[in-house]
Amino acid sequence: MRPLRPLLADTALWAAFCVAGVLWFRDTPTASLALDLVLPLLVLAVAVPLARRRPAVAVLLANALCALRLADPASPATVHVLALAALSCLLGARTAAARTPLLVLAGCLAIDLGLCALLRVPAVWWFYAMTVLPAALLLPWLAGRSWRGRRDLVRGGWQLARSLEEQQHLVAERARLTERADIAADMHDSLGHVLSLVALRAGALELSPTLTPRDRDDVAELRRTIADAVDHLRETVTVLRDEPRTPVAPPAAAGDTVEELLGRAVASGVPVRWERHGPLPALSH
Repeated sequence: MRPLRPLLADTALWAAFCVAGVLWFRDTPTASLALDLVLPLLVLAVAVPLARRRPAVAVLLANALCALRLADPASPATVHVLALAALSCLLGARTAAARTPLLVLAGCLAIDLGLCALLRVPAVWWFYAMTVLPAALLLPWLAGRSWRGRRDLVRGGWQLARSLEEQQHLVAERARLTERADIAADMHDSLGHVLSLVALRAGALELSPTLTPRDRDDVAELRRTIADAVDHLRETVTVLRDEPRTPVAPPAAAGDTVEELLGRAVASGVPVRWERHGPLPALSH
């Protein structure tokens, strides 16, 4: 239905011009059927759809119909002034710039006054050309521009409202992401540090020579469980930060040497003092 709306609107406007032209023709005994009814309706049938793409040309055509009436010795008045006013209003509503429409309006007035001077019409014709025709050109054009300005203002207001709403959504989303990043940072700094220390102490306890093999296996299992918990914590932090997952360094294997374990402990800031007594026990895997 959307492509049909312009066609229906143009048809309705032209039909209104036809009705006004027929009624005026019936009440004007001196009017000519061909020149005052058929020809104007054909011209308007071209001017009405042309007003969508070339509104200035449509105004010139409607003004030409009114100018031809100035050559009538009976009266210059014609109902087609209504068509001139309507097309002039469309010119103001459909043209953003003001320079070209003003030039068109000035050209129409120049044609009308020039024709009056050329035909040497009576004073009444001059009054008609200097009052009625300029009013039919200028006032509707101003009304059309006013309507266009209001339409653009309303459209700009809705666009501004949509823009502000989108900005509010962006601000809320940014605040949510910031809160998630803060939670992730707190979890990583506090809980991750505690779990790392627990895993480190479990690894140190695993090296105790006083443990039985069964106790050493239990401690090794505890250390592996803590290492898995640290991995899950890192994955959760990665999800909260909405960052692509990066490879996480694997936890210390049970077969690491004592020097490597103590080196990592020293690197983490834990004070370590190591004394070896007797042979190094075999570690469980």
